[in-house]
Amino acid sequence: MNDKQIEAFLETGKHQSFTKAAQNLYLPQPAISRYISALEQELGVTLFIRENSRHITLSDEGKLYFNFFQRYYAEFINIRKMLSHNMTSLRLGYNVGWDMSSFLPDVIEAYRKDHPNFELSLECISFRDLLQGLDDKRLDAIICTDDYMEGRTDLLRQNFTSIKRIITYSEKLPGFENIKTPADFKDCTFYMMDDPKVAELCQDIALIFKPYGFIPRFLAVPNISTVFASVENGLGVAVLDSWYEGVHHPDIHTMDLGGELKISMAWPRSTISPVVEDLYQKIYDHFNG
Repeated sequence: MNDKQIEAFLETGKHQSFTKAAQNLYLPQPAISRYISALEQELGVTLFIRENSRHITLSDEGKLYFNFFQRYYAEFINIRKMLSHNMTSLRLGYNVGWDMSSFLPDVIEAYRKDHPNFELSLECISFRDLLQGLDDKRLDAIICTDDYMEGRTDLLRQNFTSIKRIITYSEKLPGFENIKTPADFKDCTFYMMDDPKVAELCQDIALIFKPYGFIPRFLAVPNISTVFASVENGLGVAVLDSWYEGVHHPDIHTMDLGGELKISMAWPRSTISPVVEDLYQKIYDHFNG
């Protein structure tokens, strides 16, 4: 069992409602049902008498576990609060390939003026693995584009800046000397990283190029290194954001496509830690102060 299952059980038992528990915990109702079913299976008892989808009551066993878990969870929260006030470290994840050296060292220095013992550990992984890192509690917070966090109501998401969307290409690209506008990429292969949102990303990019009279020909590859290798060797182009380290390579050219991506720092709503919120505030102040 885990704290999410216990929290879902207590909230449902308190209100005698899966719907109300889902609303209060910022989770979809099926997730609440899955957490409680998993807990029932592990405990070997039926925690709720389900008369119908709208009317549920605690079983006799459920009442015993409800009282026990209430005491347990209250103590658990108290210990977390106590430890959070002494927390001086944070595990932050962000997208592999991003270069955040233009602001992160300044943010850390500013934070350490108020918290000299603060330690930050970084993990650079793919967008999909960032969210998994939060779920597995391997990361305390992440910096990510907003589109990858849509629908995650269990996360507190705070925007702090936006970055440009650009097309990248090299001088080895056939016809390089004739490139003047986005319309000149009509016959190019557009390289994309293969991940769960690749279809949505391709649709977004297709809309960008629709005014130029063509739909890009996409090719999904395993990782960002393969994308840049393909671009550097003139095999095609890539639509990326301006934070990618490779776009600043002397052999890479870029063209602004006019669109921007919102960037946010996110962490679980259940997190009780002033360190996370304070670090976000320092990042926000850096971009908006």
